[in-house]
Amino acid sequence: MNVNRRTVVGGLAATTALISAPAIVRAQSRELVMVGYGNEQDQPLIAAGEELGKRHPGVTLRVIGGLSAEALAQIKAARGNSPYDLAVMGTPAIVNALAEDVLVPLDLSKIPNAANIEPSFLPYGLDTGCPVVFEGIGIAYNTETVSEPPATWEALWGEEFHGRVGMCRPQSNLGLGVLAATCEAFGKPETDMEFALNKWKEMEPLVGRSPNLLQQMIERGEVDLAPLWHTNAALAAAAGVPIGYVKITKPGPLMLPTNIVQYINTADGVGELVHEFADILLTPQIQTMAAGAPYYFGTVVKGIETPAEAAPYVPSTPEERANMTSLQWPDIAPLRGQTVETFDRMFAG
Repeated sequence: MNVNRRTVVGGLAATTALISAPAIVRAQSRELVMVGYGNEQDQPLIAAGEELGKRHPGVTLRVIGGLSAEALAQIKAARGNSPYDLAVMGTPAIVNALAEDVLVPLDLSKIPNAANIEPSFLPYGLDTGCPVVFEGIGIAYNTETVSEPPATWEALWGEEFHGRVGMCRPQSNLGLGVLAATCEAFGKPETDMEFALNKWKEMEPLVGRSPNLLQQMIERGEVDLAPLWHTNAALAAAAGVPIGYVKITKPGPLMLPTNIVQYINTADGVGELVHEFADILLTPQIQTMAAGAPYYFGTVVKGIETPAEAAPYVPSTPEERANMTSLQWPDIAPLRGQTVETFDRMFAG
């Protein structure tokens, strides 16, 4: 990816700067409003918010579920006066938000624990966000109906799987990412969405409008396998659903980091709190919490062991982590609108 990675600087001076946040922030009540996931996966965020409140009495965090695209639309409608202070945001959403000029870049030198982030994750913040966890895309399958799941994207096109596969609408990062990965798997540019859509048409797939709905389709037996976030597969398996998961071996486990970002036009002092909040999320305590059940996030901090219950889903061995890959999101994200329109026309009904 052609992005510049800023130098990560830690040290006592940065820590002191965080602790000495403006007196007006420390002395007055302040509610930070955050766009989160809208489900149980918000709990690590909430735990970090509670720690922030302990450090700064009167400061609280309210996490609101919702799509980053919806938040972006609200900010635009408010002419830049954001009702939100910060958000969790993947690289594709950051691309869109930067195009609308609604984000304030975070300064990683003011986040001491950012020095512990594995360097491979840093570019996906696009010099704007701070990576805090990651989710992977692999192939989830019904263990009662699929005895030999595909281990590569190409193998998913085996004749035995035609008519048995689910796919996600590209309004989701999952759906858009899978289309780009399909291009790469068959030697095409990741931006060749026409090729990817036609390739998926061959599969006669059943469409899920969101990752959660796609997960439910596997659970109900409507499809036997589908590309899915590793977190969805892990949560379903933990609930007793007969679901397995393949960490794609070619080109390697596909991941998308989640970043903390700050919106424009926040109140004085909020920026310092957002930086400190990101720093708390990168502590071993919160990273370990996020990695375990029932959240199953991939961790971005060096030295955090993947819990045994998460290992079937999260790249955890040195080889798997070294082979993790992602996509050229700055090139792919702008194609979403036209891709969704074409997708809906091709797969309607």
